[in-house]
Amino acid sequence: MKNILNRKNLFSGHSIAILLIILAILIIINLISVNHFARLDLTEENRYSLSSATKNTLKRLEDPLFVKVYFSQKLPPDLAKVEQYVKDILAEYGSFGSNLNIEFIDPAQDSETENKIRSLGIPQIEMQIMEKDEFKVKKGYLGMALLYQDEKEIIPIIENTQNLEYDLTSAIKRLMADELKQVAFLTGHEEHGISSSPFVSPEKTDTNDYTKIKEALDKNYKVTSLDLTNGDPIDGIETLIIAGPQKALTEKETYQIDQFIMKGGRVIFLLDKINIVPGLQALEIETGLEELLKHYGININNDLVIDNKNENVAFSSGMMQFYLPYPFWPKLIRDNFLLEHPIMAKLQTISFPWVSSLNITGKENLDTKILATTTDNGSTVSKPFNLDPQQNFNPTNTKKIPVIAESQGEFTSFFADKEIPLDEATKAGEETMPVSSLNIEDSQILAQSLEQSQIIVIGDSDFISDNYLQRFPSNGTFFLNTVDYLTLDSDLINIRSKTIQERPLKDIGDGWKTFIKVLNIIIIPLIIIIIGLVKFYLRKKNN
Repeated sequence: MKNILNRKNLFSGHSIAILLIILAILIIINLISVNHFARLDLTEENRYSLSSATKNTLKRLEDPLFVKVYFSQKLPPDLAKVEQYVKDILAEYGSFGSNLNIEFIDPAQDSETENKIRSLGIPQIEMQIMEKDEFKVKKGYLGMALLYQDEKEIIPIIENTQNLEYDLTSAIKRLMADELKQVAFLTGHEEHGISSSPFVSPEKTDTNDYTKIKEALDKNYKVTSLDLTNGDPIDGIETLIIAGPQKALTEKETYQIDQFIMKGGRVIFLLDKINIVPGLQALEIETGLEELLKHYGININNDLVIDNKNENVAFSSGMMQFYLPYPFWPKLIRDNFLLEHPIMAKLQTISFPWVSSLNITGKENLDTKILATTTDNGSTVSKPFNLDPQQNFNPTNTKKIPVIAESQGEFTSFFADKEIPLDEATKAGEETMPVSSLNIEDSQILAQSLEQSQIIVIGDSDFISDNYLQRFPSNGTFFLNTVDYLTLDSDLINIRSKTIQERPLKDIGDGWKTFIKVLNIIIIPLIIIIIGLVKFYLRKKNN
């Protein structure tokens, strides 16, 4: 009996010792975790982990950053999930930012708080909630304010968390930046316009359908218009965007763009060679930039690209509207992207309405890359154009067609051995001088680029207009990636790319499609019936 008691006491002592050791280990782990944060994220694109860009940004905070989250209480279930995600991601921000102060505030706690957040620009929204088995409309707030030094950034409404890390980090970058970099859209030649004002002067012919893309760019850049026809200088601009001029640029304006590139400026060329007008009529356009791009090693052809990987498009016939797969709207997919390039690395699709193909010739001292092509079933159509959606599309000589290209390096001026173009207003007969004979320091005219520069070329400008962005949001992601890559760095690209969700299925042949249908509709049910009959027969036999 005594031995049994000794064993029990020994066992009890061992148990207590083990429990104390486990408790000590847990305490040590908790103490370590206070200063060392770790998280395992098994998603393919690390969607639930902060990017290195965010972590580096938080480390550079020199002064306290106050994040005030104004969320109403008793949110409907879908918005309650948003609130929980916001809490989770801000907790992770707090783990990497020692100068971060996070506060959740219920705006309904008093009228003073409610008036304050309205003055910040956070609007009151209507939300549907269910109470006592009936839907009711409740007013509330889902906003956030970031305060740093004497500056502030507002996220008025957080209804979707897909872009939250991008919105937060870009807002913090803006608060920390001494001055926003400038991005300019060329105007004066009936290009796409960025003005959101409904009041447009009669002489203004630009189409203001780039308002959504401007709104997105405003988060990180000073976005302006540049009118070379009025003599606007290309000063202080990091990236110039030429978006679908319908009238040809003059030689003098082309010269100014060329010299901007020679000084290290970046340019995005979105040029329509074929303009589609009502009635599905195709008109050729001369932009005045064809020879300049050809000199840089990239040609935009007078054709339209078609591909069997394409979008469904709505067409009207009388009072009827119908949708058809339309090869003239090719859908570029990840398999045909240059995935090692920062712009394209995490994109899934880009859709183009009526895009022209590119011909890459390349130039010495320039690294020219094709960033995206059609599938192997791509082809081109030249004049005369038949855009009828109900025609029988049977292209011959199909292959991958280049659609997006980049050239970077040390550019040679298109005007290196030419005369300096005169302004239109300059009197005829005034002497000009070849660029190569000028003293560069005195004239500021460059025959060779002083530093590395870059251009991106696409044979379409409509793909990021407001109507198309609403249907194809990944087009906007691609364009914002492009502007970030040329103007800033690739930091924000990795954050934004987490929001890409579309993963199209690979095309399979008609034979496989038929087999899968037969398998699901006939073969699998038949197998189940046979198994049931066999079991029924065996059971009956055994009885």
